[in-house]
Amino acid sequence: GNGSGEGPTAVADGTAQIGDLSRNVKDEENPDSFDIYQIAIDGIAVVVNPENPVGDLTKEQIAQIYTGEITNWKDLGGNDGTISVIGRDAQSGTRDGFESIFGVKEKCKYAAELGATGDVVTSVASDPNGIGYISLGSVNDKIKALKVGGVEANDENIINGSYVVSRPFVQICKKGASESDELIKAWFDFVYSDEGKAVIEECKLIPAERP
Repeated sequence: GNGSGEGPTAVADGTAQIGDLSRNVKDEENPDSFDIYQIAIDGIAVVVNPENPVGDLTKEQIAQIYTGEITNWKDLGGNDGTISVIGRDAQSGTRDGFESIFGVKEKCKYAAELGATGDVVTSVASDPNGIGYISLGSVNDKIKALKVGGVEANDENIINGSYVVSRPFVQICKKGASESDELIKAWFDFVYSDEGKAVIEECKLIPAERP
């Protein structure tokens, strides 16, 4: 896939039975034409290079970085260096979730807009001045997840609401298909079963209850 925007399009034109989104269906995507199931909750980690001494930023500071109001790490207690602002492309649900949470839609000053999570990880890992955002489950030892407002990015804090940077993982099908199509019905029965939830947890996501 090339981002959440493909999910509604593929289901609507019949090239897919089920579409994946890492955000809610937008009004302009005609949500009333789909059965919508939230299957998980995902945290969005704000990540920097491990060499960066900065470990905690406020929500306001992160917004100011992405809108270009803060451009040097020294203004945030870090080393003297121009901040390299990395984001995802316009089709990305991660980008949509991040920009919505931080109130920076159509205001971001990106140095690069990348097409995949792995590209963001690689870019930040290779740039001491880089900052990016990725799914929490994709954080590895090549990058460092920042605390946001003093709160660590982990499942416990996402569930209790203290870590505010999170978004839904959603699957959709054509309206009524989750009851009329036996294969789709069987899929969602599996997703919400204990076995399905275990798979979701293995992907480092938080399973959602069946609506």
